[in-house]
Amino acid sequence: MKRSVPTRLNAGASAVALLVSGLGLGLATAGPASAATCYGGAVKFTKHIDHSYSDMYKTSSACSDINLKVVHPASVQVRVCFYTAAGNPNYCQSNYRTANANIWRAVAIDVKDNVNYRYQFSNSSSVTAYTAD
Repeated sequence: MKRSVPTRLNAGASAVALLVSGLGLGLATAGPASAATCYGGAVKFTKHIDHSYSDMYKTSSACSDINLKVVHPASVQVRVCFYTAAGNPNYCQSNYRTANANIWRAVAIDVKDNVNYRYQFSNSSSVTAYTAD
């Protein structure tokens, strides 16, 4: 998800805001506004039985991560496979990650904009989910 830092704070409030948000410690945090912007563009999809891959998607500037929210089943094992601009396979993440139902899961983090990708699932069961990128 995109990170944002408040731009209009007076000097005293700025120091307090940095300490409270964790930025004073060098930690990046995502605010509710950035999450709403990222997840607000989510697309619902269904991966059908006997297929291990989702359709092809392309990352946008709305999120810096590739996020998955499973609707059905209760959990899945998933990884992201990346493709060239021409749609040819480039590489897949080495490990599958668990994504549980009704919880957003960042499956790939810090991904550039306009990158083609697909989800690869560890089994061929049907999956209904949302993707936000």
